[in-house]
Amino acid sequence: MEPAPPANRDVFMESFDDIVDEIPVTGRKHHEQIIMENAVSNQRHITKKLSDLPRLTGEKQRSAIIISAGPSIKQKNIVERIKKAGYRGSIIAVDGSYSACLKGGLIPDYVMTMDPHNKRVVRWFGDHDFEINSENDDYFKRQDLDEQFRSQSLLENKRLIEMVNISGCHTKAVVSTTSPANVVQRLQEARFDCYWWNPLMDDPGDSTGLTRKLYHKNPVPCINTGGNVGTAAWVFVATTLQIPAIGLTGMDYGYYINTPYDRTQTYYELALRNGGFAGLEKYFKEFAYPLTKEKFYTDPTYYWYRRNFLELLEKSPDNIQTYNCTDGGTLYGPNLKCVMFDDFLKMFEG
Repeated sequence: MEPAPPANRDVFMESFDDIVDEIPVTGRKHHEQIIMENAVSNQRHITKKLSDLPRLTGEKQRSAIIISAGPSIKQKNIVERIKKAGYRGSIIAVDGSYSACLKGGLIPDYVMTMDPHNKRVVRWFGDHDFEINSENDDYFKRQDLDEQFRSQSLLENKRLIEMVNISGCHTKAVVSTTSPANVVQRLQEARFDCYWWNPLMDDPGDSTGLTRKLYHKNPVPCINTGGNVGTAAWVFVATTLQIPAIGLTGMDYGYYINTPYDRTQTYYELALRNGGFAGLEKYFKEFAYPLTKEKFYTDPTYYWYRRNFLELLEKSPDNIQTYNCTDGGTLYGPNLKCVMFDDFLKMFEG
């Protein structure tokens, strides 16, 4: 979920870390109303929960690949490489990577969605109101990985609607109760098999907290998301599917070093905090990916996601081994084994 910018302060005194530390509180405040509205709206649609998912066997239970939506998905031809390898484990796509999977001829076993935004998220499933929802919003035009979609958006949106309608019945949708009505409508229209869950928004022990309110509205399992759907997908695979070997792709949590700042997710929000577009470099941190020494950078939001993921990883069960196969990005640290994607695929071939 994209956090909203906090209230204006003295921009000359704040630091990168100041923004990172504010994200949980400001994000919750900004999204709470729409989250609860969506949760109430979705009550009538919930017939299955995570515990109703069929148990996995064989190669599907042996290993999994999570396809998140970072720029490396396109840069590293991830979908094509999975297809070429004939990978037979479980494939979990997040909403932002689902369309790339279908266009590459890959139908994932699961797709996970959670963001409450009522105009943007539906775009990944084909949007019947694409022109209206895109009006005065350059979010995708600035950073969409699909150059063809950017140049022929109406035609590509129509094509995506048709593809999703054909393929949806072959994928299980792992749907947060916070999802907007138009996303739920598209999932139903395309005949996805839907399984529901709640995101942990705060301490579930707090009787007045948002998590407890969500659970009271919809008593389905709660998942610690780390604030984003990619991390939520990892928690889902590790705890619900209990797959012992998990490969992460598209988990960049940042940008290739040559990406202009205006192609980043929170460019306008950071410029607002900064009082203008000049001098934004203080809001970005640089990393070198340990396997290749290639440089990447991240912003406060992705840095927060990165920190949350590494903290969750420290608490993961001993029988779960996670491999970062993104072939780049900012995600590395203790308890996370970085391997090149082709090496991960070879581990589970045949």
